Amino acid sequence: MRVAVLLIVWLLAPLAAGEPGAPAAPAPLPAPPPAMVVELQAPLSTIARMAAPLTGRETELRATITVPDGAPADLGVGAFVADRHGRWFQRLRPGVLTPGTHVITFAVGGDDSLIAESDRGGWSASEAGTTSRAGLFFWSASASRAKLVIEGLMAVAANGSTALENTLLNDLRLEGLGSDGQIHALTGTRWSLTVRPEPFPADPFDPGVFALDAVITAPDGSSERVPGYYDQAMRARDRGDREDLRPVGPGTFRVRFRPRQPGVHQVRLEARWGDGRTAVTALPDLHVDGSPWDGYVRVDRGDPRFFAINGRWYWPLGPNLRSVNDTRGADRLRTVFTPDRGTLAYESYLRRLAANGVNAVEVWMSSWNLALEWRADWPGFGGQGRYNLSNAWRLDRLLDLALELGIRVNLVINNHGQASTSADPEWASNPYNRARGGKLTDAADLFSDPWALAGQDRLRRYIVARYADHPAVLGWKLWSEVNLTAGRGDQVRTWHEQAAKRWKELDPYDHPVTTHWCGDYHLPDREIVAQPSLDYVCIDAYHGNDRLLADLIWRSTLDPVPSRGLAQFNKPVLTTEFGCNWDAGPEPQMRAEHATGPWAGLMSGHGGAPMLWWFEWLDQGGHFGVYRALSRFLAGEDLRGADARSLVLAANAETGPLWCRAWSRPGRMLGYLLDPAWGRNGRNPTTFEKAAIDIGTSIAPGAMAIEWWDADAGAWNRHIDFVHPGGPLTLQPPPFQRHVAFKLLRSAPARAD
Repeated sequence: MRVAVLLIVWLLAPLAAGEPGAPAAPAPLPAPPPAMVVELQAPLSTIARMAAPLTGRETELRATITVPDGAPADLGVGAFVADRHGRWFQRLRPGVLTPGTHVITFAVGGDDSLIAESDRGGWSASEAGTTSRAGLFFWSASASRAKLVIEGLMAVAANGSTALENTLLNDLRLEGLGSDGQIHALTGTRWSLTVRPEPFPADPFDPGVFALDAVITAPDGSSERVPGYYDQAMRARDRGDREDLRPVGPGTFRVRFRPRQPGVHQVRLEARWGDGRTAVTALPDLHVDGSPWDGYVRVDRGDPRFFAINGRWYWPLGPNLRSVNDTRGADRLRTVFTPDRGTLAYESYLRRLAANGVNAVEVWMSSWNLALEWRADWPGFGGQGRYNLSNAWRLDRLLDLALELGIRVNLVINNHGQASTSADPEWASNPYNRARGGKLTDAADLFSDPWALAGQDRLRRYIVARYADHPAVLGWKLWSEVNLTAGRGDQVRTWHEQAAKRWKELDPYDHPVTTHWCGDYHLPDREIVAQPSLDYVCIDAYHGNDRLLADLIWRSTLDPVPSRGLAQFNKPVLTTEFGCNWDAGPEPQMRAEHATGPWAGLMSGHGGAPMLWWFEWLDQGGHFGVYRALSRFLAGEDLRGADARSLVLAANAETGPLWCRAWSRPGRMLGYLLDPAWGRNGRNPTTFEKAAIDIGTSIAPGAMAIEWWDADAGAWNRHIDFVHPGGPLTLQPPPFQRHVAFKLLRSAPARAD
């Protein structure tokens, strides 16, 4: 069924529960500022600034202007406000200022009181709260240096009051409203509504000032609370050098919901203002067509070492696409620095990756990429608690692109530098730092200070409200390399316990939650790994020249030393950074590790393929082969099962032992054979003519088949059916270089026709 999207405008009066009584008493007018003398700079514009910016509570800008004789006959005046990033709103006074005294008033409180210049954004109390300067401007086509006297230039609430008596939800727009008065939607498809509250909050990101929720009751009687969020529509433009975003229209509050059950859903809107007022109303029923749907990544219930989507085994396969570019790649691997063209660059990356079998990437919400909260003097940011709506739009677009291409995103909320003074330090620019307008002097306090925790929860609520319905979100990764931050010990353990639990409470779609440690599998804090609210584990696999990457990957889950391997926690393990060491490595070694790491992860029971860190090297060099190979090899496979396990297989060749591991399930074995010398340095691969793999000494008899796969091309090059008499079984691969994969299958006896 195709559902047309209709929009309506609907005025909602508040209902019961918390209506205010008498309006607040008028606040006294502030003392008028001293008079100022302003010399015109005509024919250039002349600006007269107020002493303080707006706060969001004002409704009028007032001034008394005395114009001398001899002033230009075409002298005009307007009011303006501007923020620190250059956005400019203004209103012109009709007519001209003639000689004499004029008392002027400009409205600055209504939604259309000021008009944006250079973009199409709308004015609201929220915009007023971000202004850094406001005042009057004068213009004339004539050259003039006449001196104007301006008295009482100030912004006030009408009649001196800062309280608004009405509490309303205006301009409600419902997607899918039909001519029958009912709302229609489809399972698995986003449905949303928008509304504008009155009074409009000066800080629309603070749920303590204003909060909007939709309470949705599904056909099975279950209810969930879906938080709303402040949204600003954007218009994107490709400038060539960068992606240019401009606001379009006024900001609104939006609720997003993705139904999973067909049938009739009941929807109730609940709005709460900071002064205790509320507005509650029931919407028309939401009629959902389609089949039951759950297209989100889940930790598999039957085998929690792996992920599943709609009950089907899902093995993430792809690189770490942290951001658009990486300065270290240019330094270490001679890659070309990718211009930051925002989602335009991401689209190019994702389309190339998807075409080569990639179904997952990692992306960071870092200060230089897609963060919502950072220091106020950086373009687009507003400081602690005020979010970057351009980046919010970009993350929307990125997730939409990923879903379109069949790619899921491991989304990193905090990168370690934000809380570090030593490892990739960014604490000096963190808006929670007192030096940047916050309240903290120590980066470690991010993990324990009540004010900081409240700010993090505010951001958490916004992220859930805006993105949690999106199936492209693989999971919420709370930190990258948290052991590189200033946090330590019980402080960080308690933070993770509380933060992960809070994500579970807020997220009605129940995405998995994780965090991440640097180095290798030895470094995760086992107490945090074991926390019930932490659904999967993320690590690095960097190493020195003394290690074979494939062996490090295997040991990260299955280290035979007790209590070391992470498989003991029975959770998916993802290696989200690898590629020689943190400083890269020689080109031959990079190629070998990139080609072998994902294969080793598959045979070692990892929840997904290890993610290469050096994404510009990967993309610019066209090193996509391992993704194509593994996606073909895994087509139709499923590694889950109570009896599924990794095996260490003895393998030898003319030159000595080979590295061999297999993932075995009853009746099916997937294996991988590697030349360890080539895997270690990527140089001088040997041709092996007479290698042998010992499968075991007590293999049951029966019909079997062996498929030998080219591990670089992902194509099988030999299929052999045979009948095993029972007992020892040795496999002899065809001649190969570097590495080879295989499938050993129990086959049903052929039918006699």
